[in-house]
Parts: sequence; C-alpha cells; structure tokens
Amino acid sequence: METSNNPSAGTAFNRRRFLATSALLGTGLVLAPRTLHAQNASVPSNRNLGNAINIALVGAGAQGQVLLTSLGGVANSGAIPFRLKAICDIWPHQGKAAVLRERANGWENTRTDAEGKTVEAPRPLNAYYGDLSLEHYYQDIGDLLEKEKDLDAIFVATPDHWHARHTIAGLEAGKHVYCEKMMARTADEGRAMVLAAGKAKKLLQIGHQRRSNPNYRYVQNILLQKYKFLGRITNASGQWNRGVRQSQDIELSKGLLRTITKDILKRSEMDNPHEFRNWRWFKKYSNGPISDLGAHQIDIFNWVFGRPRSVIAAGGNDYYSTARDAKGNPYKPREWYDNVMCIFDYDHIPDRPVGEVARAYYQVLTTTSNGGGYFETFMGDRGSLKISETAANIKAYSETDGKPYFDFLVSQDALSPSRVAAAPPPSDGIADARASAAPEGFDLTSRLGSKYIHQFHIENFFRAIRGEAKLNCDGAHAFQSEAPIFRINEAVEAEKRLFFTDDDFALVPSQKDKPADAAPAPAASAPAA
Repeated sequence: METSNNPSAGTAFNRRRFLATSALLGTGLVLAPRTLHAQNASVPSNRNLGNAINIALVGAGAQGQVLLTSLGGVANSGAIPFRLKAICDIWPHQGKAAVLRERANGWENTRTDAEGKTVEAPRPLNAYYGDLSLEHYYQDIGDLLEKEKDLDAIFVATPDHWHARHTIAGLEAGKHVYCEKMMARTADEGRAMVLAAGKAKKLLQIGHQRRSNPNYRYVQNILLQKYKFLGRITNASGQWNRGVRQSQDIELSKGLLRTITKDILKRSEMDNPHEFRNWRWFKKYSNGPISDLGAHQIDIFNWVFGRPRSVIAAGGNDYYSTARDAKGNPYKPREWYDNVMCIFDYDHIPDRPVGEVARAYYQVLTTTSNGGGYFETFMGDRGSLKISETAANIKAYSETDGKPYFDFLVSQDALSPSRVAAAPPPSDGIADARASAAPEGFDLTSRLGSKYIHQFHIENFFRAIRGEAKLNCDGAHAFQSEAPIFRINEAVEAEKRLFFTDDDFALVPSQKDKPADAAPAPAASAPAA
C-alpha cells in the first residue's frame, strides 16, 4: 500500500530504535517462494555453547584475510566471544604465513636461517588481527574436521569450485557454515548445499554481506518497504568497474613458484601455478568477473525486485587477449570475459501490483575504473537512490513532484538534508524545454560506525548460532538470488534473451536429477585451496 504524501498521515519513525535492533533481528527476506521456508525454521536454538563459539577458517587467501580482519573487529569489540581454533589451507606458504604478514610486503616475508637457506618468517597472528588466537594449522579439511572435535562453525573462503564440497563436508560433520559468495560454481552445487544444510539442521550463511550492512537494511526495510519513498521503481542500474592495473595477473616469484608443488596442484585440481593463483579467469574454477564482482550487486537487485523474468547479456574476452601487461609482455591466456553487460526484467515485484515491470542494468568492466567504482542505483517516479558499501557513493535524490514527500521523511528523521553543497544553477542555454531540473540530494540517517564491512554479516552469523537472530542471507534465500547469475554467461554465449523457469529456482527441478547426486561427494581428504 502506498504511503500517504500527507505529513500528518504518518507516525514518527524511531530511527534509533531500528538501528539498535536491526542488527540483532533479521526481518523476513523477500525472495523465497511460498514453497520454500527459511532455513532458520528448522534450526533449534543453540544457547548451550558456553561463552565462546569455536571456529576455523578454510581457505586463507585474499578473501580469507578479509574475513580474518573482520573477525579481529568482532574479537576487539568483545560483544560475541569466539575462538579461532584453526586455519586450513593446502598451500603452507599461505596457510601458515600469508595470513600473518602485512599485505604491503607483497606476499614476501622471508629470512635466512643458520644454513643460509631462505625460509618463511611468520609473525604472531594477533599482531595483525587483534586478539585472535590461532592454535592449529591444517593442510587438509578432513584432518581439520576429524581432529577439531569442539568446532561449532567453519568459514569457507576457498576458490568457487571447492565451495560445495567444503561446505557440505562441514555441514555433515555437524558444523554451522559461513561460505563466501558465489555459494557454488554451478546451480546444482548450490542446491546440494541448501539440501545438506536442511538435512544436518545446521546454519548456512552465504557471504552476501550487503544484506547485513545497516545502510542496506535501513533502505530495504524502512525507506523502501515501509515508506515506499521512491514511489514506483521503474529501473535500477549497477556497476563494478576496475582498471587494468587492478586486473593484472597475480605473478609469483621464483621462490613462491617452488612452494606450489605437484602435490599441491593435484590437491587443488588445478593444472598449473598460473591457474592456481589466477583461478577466477578460468571456467573450471569460477564464472568470471560477472560472478566474482557482480554477484554482490545483482543480489541487491533481486533482494528488492524478487525473481527476474529474463536476462539478456553481451560481453567478451576483448582486451586481455591482445593487450600487453605492465612489463610489456602478452597476457597469459584467460578464458572468462573481461567485460559483461546485462539487463534483467522483473514482473513479480514484492508488494507491487501484478504486471508492474522494472528493469535492471548491470555492467562489470575490468579495463577501466570510469564511473566511480561500484554502486547500485534505484530509480522511481518520486526519487532515486544511489547506494554502495562506500559511504561517499550513498545519496538519495527527489524528483520535483516527490520533494514534499522527501521533506516529510526529513521531518520523520528517516532522511536528512544533504551535507553536500547544492549543484550550481543551470546555464542559460536550454537544450530541451522539457529537461528535468537538477534533483535535490538527501542523506540517509543510518550509519555504519567504525566496523569493518564484513563484520556485520559475521556478527549476524554468530548471533544466529547463539539463537539470538535469524540469518540475513541463509542458503535457501541466497540460492534464489544467485540462480539468475548462473545463467548470465549462458546468455552472453547464446546472444539472445533467456527466460527463467520455475526449475531455475527449484531445489529439486522437475527435469533434473536430485542435486545431491550432481554435486561432488564430500571426501574426508578434500583439500582446502
């Protein structure tokens, strides 16, 4: 139901009360169909953990370090006691040393021993990640799950092609799992993860951290759902553009190359050291930049609009197949597209009349940073919103007809007048008599504070384990949101518009075998790359 434009018709909204409670109590998400129940419903309250949650990190690469940094923030806050019991990674250089050293050292931190040999020099974990206490390192997830009997949860931050196996292994071992996005490399693997979580009656949180971000939750639950502040949303757009310098191959020194042994490559199921370090560009291990970068933002489209009807996409491996790197050498082969542009259309938008249509455009470019990095924009007939994990990219704008309603929201403490100076008046030259006036800007009244971006999502996971909250992105809802992403590259290859069917979103599609049979069987010796 549309909220009235009459200020006297609304009741004052206590923003501070929302901010104090939203991080603890996740409201219902909008993506699940009627036949799917939230995974939380089958998970019993678990208040018998004592004072601390015992966790382990599986996969200690770049994203694993991001999680460690955020875990350090949780530890330093003291709000949720936990113990980091172990780290697991098949590459000892990374598992025992890379997570402990400063990134500024370029992954290099060595010393010379008494015999003149160059060896790694790991540093104390708490020197970089607060009060975390690392007790054990494992090279094999099977050993980890067998020997760490008191683990309550594992964090999975391995390459995408291992997400399903590692997650299912953890769930079947009786652990709650926090798995980074994409939740899997294929839709069938994602289905198997959700079904495994339900069978084990354990929590599965997927790392779409925007769903726990106070700014995003405030926009979704209050400004959009409660106040409908943009009016009828007709379009959305998003981007994650990254320059060539940030898209270079990850190179290895001769010393590091020697540490990637044949045994490690065999464990990782990767063909060579180049793929081992640059797996995101290869089809066997990931779905390329559209999933690696775009999944976060397309998830927000689906959070707001629900299930899309179709997708059309274009892209290609256009630049790096002919360009040279910073040293003047040709780039090593890459399989995935260096640019993808896609359009989704939606015709079953939650809380809107059947038949209303919205379209969302998204682009990921790895050859230019033009446009200001990454953000999403939602556009309605009353106003528009630009939102991002970067505070500088968050702003609401009113259309001329929507200005009285935006002023009403300011009176309700739901928005505030922009802190940025107004745009200069237009020039005397008028290109078109119907040109719209420059919109007036407004700021959100929610705030992130000093926490790390991923910290909110981790805290939500921990509180759900303690029985104090619902997951903000459980496996079932994450699969509903990721299902369309799996088909974007297919649309690029087909060069035509693809329509989604019920089978795309079903956990057991009618025309497929059960996904549990399609996913790799979790083995005790499954490696943690």
